[in-house]
Amino acid sequence: MNVLALDIGLRRTGVAFADVSTGVPVALDTIHHKSFDELFLRIKKILEDKKVNHMVLGLPLLPSGDEGEQCEHVRNFANLLENVITYSTVDERYTSFSNREVDSDASAAVHILQTYLDCSEK
Repeated sequence: MNVLALDIGLRRTGVAFADVSTGVPVALDTIHHKSFDELFLRIKKILEDKKVNHMVLGLPLLPSGDEGEQCEHVRNFANLLENVITYSTVDERYTSFSNREVDSDASAAVHILQTYLDCSEK
C-alpha cells in the first residue's frame, strides 16, 4: 500500500510518501499554491503517479486539543478528496520545525506520515 501525507497550508503544503512495505516516509517537494483547487490538481497527479492507496492529512489542533480555524481549512480540503481517495487525519501539533536549513513543510509531512505508520503497526 502506498500512502501520501500532507501538511496543508494556505500557500504551501508539505508532502511525504511511503510504501508501507518499507515503512520509510520520504519528503517530496513542497507544493506552492494559490488556492485549494490548484493544490487539489497537483495532489491528484501525485496520487496517480505514485499509485497512492491512502492519504493522511495533518490536523492542526490547538494546544488545548480543540479545533480552530486552520482545522476548518484542512477539513474543507478533505471534502475535495472524499470521492477520490480514502484518508485519515493525524494530530499535527508539534510537527513544525524552525530549522532554516530544512524544508519545514516537508519535514512536518514526514512526521505526520511517520505518526500514521507507527499507529498502523499497533
